Amino acid sequence: MFVLLTGDTEAGLRKPGRFASHEEAGFIWWGIPAPSDTFVFQKGSEIPPAVFTRAARLVSDFPVLIVRAGTFTHPVCPFMETGAQPGKNPRKEKAVPDARRLWDCGFSIGRLVARMGETVVIGESVPGGDVTADLLLRAFGMPPVDPDNESAWEDASSRLGITPKDLPGRGFEAVVELGDPMQVVAAGIATGARDRAEVVLAGGIPMLAVAALLRNLGDIGRITIATTSRTVDDPSLDFCSMAASLGLESMVIPLDYVRDGAGAAGAAWYAERLDFTLERVLQRAALLCGELSAAPTVNTEG
Repeated sequence: MFVLLTGDTEAGLRKPGRFASHEEAGFIWWGIPAPSDTFVFQKGSEIPPAVFTRAARLVSDFPVLIVRAGTFTHPVCPFMETGAQPGKNPRKEKAVPDARRLWDCGFSIGRLVARMGETVVIGESVPGGDVTADLLLRAFGMPPVDPDNESAWEDASSRLGITPKDLPGRGFEAVVELGDPMQVVAAGIATGARDRAEVVLAGGIPMLAVAALLRNLGDIGRITIATTSRTVDDPSLDFCSMAASLGLESMVIPLDYVRDGAGAAGAAWYAERLDFTLERVLQRAALLCGELSAAPTVNTEG
């Protein structure tokens, strides 16, 4: 089962190459409506992660579950509701006040999906999630990920009266104050599914934060993360060292033109596990990109 968690947070904005979380979910599920942003693709240019994940699903037909974990707009496709509210701004207030309930919700979802198959891949679509991930990692004593988040850390840490490394081993407290709903739901799913299924966290820094949360909730078991070579090769990050410090099993997928997000690396791994090559998925993704480039812009805000 491929599980995509959709969420929003007031902590930051979405990165270039990403679409709104409800758009990514709808596109991965239906292929339509096309993301509302103007899209121009040239051969050899970047492939948006949601487009790549959609291509992997088309090629391999793996099962997909969309889980709404705190979005402003609900996905226009079948989804499972957690009742989460969008994440608050940790600069000003508690970010995820109902984190313990959301962990229980995630745990129940994990138990459910693990009964549906032997594989559970968890991806995310959270605009601004890189900011909350950075804050959470800093609170657990890991190095800063992005200097652009320095002011967010200064404001949030000043509100709480903490310094880096003050919250190791205090996972719930950290995610309540600094995280976003996706992180805690993902941690619950991973914990709930692990007894029956192989669990793979699919993504870059946001999923690294989920893994760090699991460790700081006392999880000492096997945690596997799939990420793209684009993230691993980013000179501004030390992704492999951070993953190693958490004791993670890392799988690097050779995707130089695909950003992490929307579970792209995990979708590639899942398709290959089902005997569909990465080359075939990339070919289908390029065709999708061409179709989107030629299509008229669609407004999905309705």
